[in-house]
Amino acid sequence: MRSGVEILRDLDDACRQVQSKSVDLDRGLKTFGESHIDDDGQLIQGTRLRYEVAIDEELLRIHEEAMKEGKRVPAEDLRGAMARMAVRQKHPALVAEYEAQKTWINALKLSISNQKAVISGYQSLRRGEAS
Repeated sequence: MRSGVEILRDLDDACRQVQSKSVDLDRGLKTFGESHIDDDGQLIQGTRLRYEVAIDEELLRIHEEAMKEGKRVPAEDLRGAMARMAVRQKHPALVAEYEAQKTWINALKLSISNQKAVISGYQSLRRGEAS
């Protein structure tokens, strides 16, 4: 059986990991979602915003193209699929960045959740030792 000191050390380590990953998650969410001004005074748009703008531009292009040709505008779900495909073809680096950041953020969230479960387990062990 593990000693109380070992459990406390493991609990402390797990808490530090959650804190570190939470800082990383906060930084990642800001990079992904927020726009900011860089040191040169230039507006830097977050990845999600750039991706969503590209999708919206393609949706508008699809709509305008259909109207100009006198065709019926494709259904909403089809327009969305067409827009995403066009963005993947025209902006592969943006799509890769968007997907990578989204995956990294989701992985951090899962890791934090798992660490919280570990912390809860350690706390239960600690409480059991105290009784």
